[in-house]
Amino acid sequence: MSYTCKEKIALWQWYETPLVTSTNDEIKNLITDETPVALSAIRQTKGRGRRGHIWHEQEGNLYFTLTQHIPPQDLSRYVCIIGLSLAKTILSLSPQSSVKIKWPNDVFLNNKKISGILFENIKDDLWAIGIGVNIVSAPLLENAAYQATSLKENAIILDRTDFLRYLLQEFAKDLLFYQENGFTSLKEEWLSLALNLNQTITVKNEKTDKTGIFLTLDDNAYLILKTDKGTERILAGDLFS
Repeated sequence: MSYTCKEKIALWQWYETPLVTSTNDEIKNLITDETPVALSAIRQTKGRGRRGHIWHEQEGNLYFTLTQHIPPQDLSRYVCIIGLSLAKTILSLSPQSSVKIKWPNDVFLNNKKISGILFENIKDDLWAIGIGVNIVSAPLLENAAYQATSLKENAIILDRTDFLRYLLQEFAKDLLFYQENGFTSLKEEWLSLALNLNQTITVKNEKTDKTGIFLTLDDNAYLILKTDKGTERILAGDLFS
């Protein structure tokens, strides 16, 4: 596999490769002890999303993975922070657009999905954070609860590598804010963009489906759901309205 070392962006040394099966898998070959790394691919043939879903390739879109050390107790917060950073990046490019975050970190642009994020553990507290963003085109999602869109379809025109730069800079800024100030302010910012807040939702995981009102996030970034039996803290799952 050939890589081109591009530049240092915020915290990460950025590499690019022409073709890869999955940036989440390939980034393991670039790990160093000194500097976090990011790997983008012009083409990705076997991208994947959460719970084994396929991430459809469209050339010109953004596929990349970054590495990040995450303390175990902070993982759920980091999951939400990267979604917030992505949403803020899109808003900075198109402030008039409707940008929402579907818990925990899917980002929607004008009521359609624009991106996906996948956390996978590499070893110990080192994680691969895979990110796909529809820059120039969006796949047709059959039998899905939502449709996909792209930046281009919403009159946001830029190269995928420019978006990568903006996102890494925003994520680094949000991480620094979190480390210096804690999660509370970022949580409020996240909630201001939350999809289906104060509405009835269903959260599905491998074992159960739970329906209730999406009240808020707690300080660990768990979803607080009001059900007929009281309030419950939801650590993980897929959210449906």
